[in-house]
Amino acid sequence: MDAAQWAWEFLRRNPDYQRDWQWFQQRWQALESRYGKPPERDFQRWQHDPDAWVQVDDDTGECRVDEDKVLIECWLGAKWGFYKFPLDPATEQPCIGEQLTWRETEQPVARVQDDDAVYLAGDAAHIALGFDLDLPLRRQLEAARHYLQVRQARLRRSGEVVMRTVGNLAGHWCCLLRMLDGVDGGESPDAVYAVLAAGCAEEQFTGTGSDLLAEARQLVEGGYREIVRLPG
Repeated sequence: MDAAQWAWEFLRRNPDYQRDWQWFQQRWQALESRYGKPPERDFQRWQHDPDAWVQVDDDTGECRVDEDKVLIECWLGAKWGFYKFPLDPATEQPCIGEQLTWRETEQPVARVQDDDAVYLAGDAAHIALGFDLDLPLRRQLEAARHYLQVRQARLRRSGEVVMRTVGNLAGHWCCLLRMLDGVDGGESPDAVYAVLAAGCAEEQFTGTGSDLLAEARQLVEGGYREIVRLPG
């Protein structure tokens, strides 16, 4: 699977998304019973039915019926970070670009404050550089880029840093999904953890079953959007 499909695997397990989709599906079927399906659909009447839209407060958004009204299919996609028609959570490995397209997310910038020891503590992949904002940035950025490339290469050679790529993380994500499915099936986190630790020799497990479950739930609850940005 590629990054977009891995992200979907976590979103489809989100209970809130599952409830939203059920709500959406019930409305959609009711609208189709009233106004038909393409090409016979009466879209003019459809879009003015209160079941076809939701009210929003923000000034941006697609598929607006009025200034503060957005069609439910667009509202649901914007809420969960994708374009295209909302997918049934039961869908496995959707065709990316046809069934599902993820919205772009902004790359966060970690601004390190004077007392921000948490960001730099204990993680070789984290580094802070200083810049003089009263001087031109171009040469400073070029020097920083060169320094970071050299340091990254050295840390990769020494094994202190492993690149966050789909290829490197796929095995771990598979274990996280198995944790979610096991707990959803009634097993305890520690029981699932014991099975995973015994059956995944390539994975180095640390912490507890609850720790692994918390990591999995973080991806389900929004972290899946970060997966989309990762290289293969």
